[in-house]
Amino acid sequence: MQRIRKWGQVLLLAGVLALAGCKPDLATEATDKVEVFTIGKEPVYLNEVWIYAKTIQQEYEKNYGTGIWTVELQNEDGETQTVETITKEDIIEEILQVKVLVHKADSFGVALTEDEKTQIQQQAEAFISGLTDADIADTGVTQELVLQVYEENTIAEKVYDRIMQEGNVEVSDEQCRQTKVYDLYFPTYLEQGEGNFVALSEEEKQTQYNTAKEALDRIEDEEDSLNIETAAYEYGCTNSDFYTMSYNDYVAQYGQELADQIYGMADGDVLGVVESEYGYHIFQMIALTDAEATLDKKNEMETELKKEYFAQVYEEYLKELDASWKFSKNVDEDAWNLIRFAPETVEE
Repeated sequence: MQRIRKWGQVLLLAGVLALAGCKPDLATEATDKVEVFTIGKEPVYLNEVWIYAKTIQQEYEKNYGTGIWTVELQNEDGETQTVETITKEDIIEEILQVKVLVHKADSFGVALTEDEKTQIQQQAEAFISGLTDADIADTGVTQELVLQVYEENTIAEKVYDRIMQEGNVEVSDEQCRQTKVYDLYFPTYLEQGEGNFVALSEEEKQTQYNTAKEALDRIEDEEDSLNIETAAYEYGCTNSDFYTMSYNDYVAQYGQELADQIYGMADGDVLGVVESEYGYHIFQMIALTDAEATLDKKNEMETELKKEYFAQVYEEYLKELDASWKFSKNVDEDAWNLIRFAPETVEE
């Protein structure tokens, strides 16, 4: 289950949506008077939260159906919560991040261009045109508020980009290199029951070695059509497979000495028969640098490093704006509970 996207993407991708089916239950006050939470001295009212909430509701229900909200998951602390509760917490964090980054706009020299203002105006008008009079009355959403939310998201996105430019988070090709080999594997133990491994006798180990040597000789014999994958089938090596890993992963899997031998091969080379703590192996180098896997790993590593870098910077910016901000202190529980996604059950 994916959590909601990083701020700056949610509203920009939302399009026009209807707010029907998620109405506040307020007896005396309008949504533009109900404070859901504060950041510094700035209050965030219920009608603004509804814009974010309904965008997320539409996205989740489109992908997972209307029953998603009552599904129970474990949160980061190992506690069980419904998707509705987790998502509502995420929405508060989403808005909080936008407010913090908008607060830093001037220090980064960030402002909206005329083209951006025009585009945002069109988006706000499209959003409002998708609402009924009843929607507007129930939620308190105005075109001015929608315009503000779109503007803040655009500014926050631009500030985020500046932060990441300054951080210059990059991963070298060598750091993320992924190497693909085929491991033709002859084990020197038997598994007798789950998790119970029994070592072969010395005579049995010698037989395994002789079999592996025979397979290697045939693989290297130009007149023999046996290739390493076919050998796995012919010699019953059912645990043989392709592996695509980093150098450190190969060290962890096979040990330093064997990993260095593997990385001494060129594409197409065959290494064997070599021994690890698990048995005998014949390796064939498929790609010392698997281009696709390396690119995927680079993107994965850079995404994680960027996330860590932004989290550090954001924490400092939040302290500047509200040094003591806490969900339990700043969020009004009663107002927060007015945000509902799951349909209410009617007791008979």
